Order: sequence, then C-alpha cells, then structure tokens
Amino acid sequence: MTCAGCSQEIPDTALSCTQCRRLVHAVDLEVLASRAREAWRVGRFSVERDLWVQSLALVPNDTIQFQRIQSRISEIESQTASASSTGSGWRKAAGLGIGPVLLLLLAKGKFLLLGLTKIGTLVSMVLSLGVYWSLYGWALALGAIISIYIHEMGHVMAIRRYGFHASAPMFIPGLGALIQLRTFRLPPIPDARIGLAGPLYGLGAALAAYGVYLASGAPIWGVIAHFGALINLFNLIPVWQLDGSRGFHSLSRTQRVVVVGAAIILGFLMHVKLLFLIALVAVWRVFTRDWQTEDDPLGLAQYIGLLLALSALAAFSSAAAFIPGRAV
Repeated sequence: MTCAGCSQEIPDTALSCTQCRRLVHAVDLEVLASRAREAWRVGRFSVERDLWVQSLALVPNDTIQFQRIQSRISEIESQTASASSTGSGWRKAAGLGIGPVLLLLLAKGKFLLLGLTKIGTLVSMVLSLGVYWSLYGWALALGAIISIYIHEMGHVMAIRRYGFHASAPMFIPGLGALIQLRTFRLPPIPDARIGLAGPLYGLGAALAAYGVYLASGAPIWGVIAHFGALINLFNLIPVWQLDGSRGFHSLSRTQRVVVVGAAIILGFLMHVKLLFLIALVAVWRVFTRDWQTEDDPLGLAQYIGLLLALSALAAFSSAAAFIPGRAV
C-alpha cells in the first residue's frame, strides 16, 4: 500500500503510516464512529460497544485514539455489568412455555414487587404512609403511596432496560419519592424515555384505579385515580428535576412549540388549569437553547399522549373525587 498523505509505502499489515502516522483505515473508522455515535444517541449501548470494539482493531495500540476507544468500551461495560445480572432470573422464565402476554404481566408484576424487598424502601414507605394517613385518611394514603411507588418503578424499569443500575425508590414523607441512577451521562433520547417512563406507569396505575371505580362505584377509587392523574400531570412540567424537564431533553425547538400549543388546546378542552402552567413553562423552554437539532417523533408523541390521557382522566375523575356532603 501507499500512504495517501505522504506517498510512503506501507506494509499490508500496518495500521498507520510509519512516516506521517496517518491511519490506514481512517475512512472505515469514521464510518464506525458515526454509527457508534448514532447508537449512543438512541440508547443502544450494546451496539455502540460492539462498534467501538470493531474500531479498536483498526487503530494502533500506542495512539490516543486507541486509549479513548478502550476507555469508552470500559465505561459501557462497567455501567451495564450490574444491571445485566439483575434481569437474569427473569430471562430464565422464557423457557417455561408461558404465553407472551402472561409472561410479560408476570415479569412486570415481579419487577414491581422487587423494590419492596429493600428495607430502605419499606421503611420510608411506611413513614410516608403515616404522614399521608394523618392528612387524608388511610384509604387515600395507601392509594397515594402505591401510585407514587408504581411511578418510580417505571423509571427503574426504563433505566434497567437501557442496561444501567438504579436504586429502589426512596420515599420522602410528604414530598413523594426518588431513585438514584448509577451511571455517568445519558444521551437526550434515553434520558427522555427514562423521564417519561414514570408518568407512563403512573398513568397505568391511575387508569386501574378509575376502572375499579367504574366497576364498584366506590368513590375512594375515583379519588385515587384523580390524585394519580394530577400528580403525574404535575410531573410533566418541564422544569428543574421533574420528569417533564427530562422529557424535553430530546425535543427540537419546533417540537417544544408543538407541546406549548397542545397544552393550551387541551387546557381549554379539558378545563384542567395545570395544563396552562405546563404551557407557560414550555414557552420558557423554547428559548433555553438546550433543544436538539434532530426531531424525536416518539418522544413528542409520548409527551403529548401523556398530556392528553392524564388531563382527560383528571377531568373525568373529578366528579368522583369531589362529591359534596359525602365522605370518601
């Protein structure tokens, strides 16, 4: 071979020119790096790792490029090692011959119970239950705690789906709950998916409570559904550490404008004032210059879908939540 930079002859097995140090496989490396960056952007970290491993074989091991690629591979492996062992028990269940839908339900049910095996979660949950009980009575307190717990486990599920480790929920009496994400940095799209996973699971819990209310007529279930809808809608405000702020990370500027319009329209249609607060903060986020240059259609659909579903549920359950002269 002849070096394209200095015309020096290069042995067939060489990875760089001995004269000018130009990389022999520079074009292939750029293609692999581009594919790896795209895999990182959408959260396909195992694919990203494999691409960097392929790149490593094309770079001399005494170069800065080799060290940086090797460092990134080690980072991915260290982040995903603990989480991959967590789900091994569930994967064994795939060979039991259970139908796909039932298997999915069993796996998620088992996962939701996983957080209750942590003593910190149980103790903080009991303390929070006591605070809510003193304010709202035991029935609503229990419903609120379970709703918050399911919301937080939605985050944990999404985090572990990306191959990272997350702590079990820790309740803060009177203020909700939080989890710890044990990783270094996340691209905008995975960060948004993890952020919106909480409201998605919270929506499921609120819909289940509303379904029980429709079937039984017991007002307390309507109250729990209304509480769940409002607390998850509040979390969609795109500010500070709320889930809505993370959901905004993957949206382009144009998409953020679309969210503003959707929130205003839904606010008038559903008569839920919280939507106008979401729209107001979203207007500010249109000008914060942290938008993405590429659209995220799925992220936008999730955000607006949650606004629609949660506001509709809040509106429909409001009649059950506030019944004059009747204890719930």
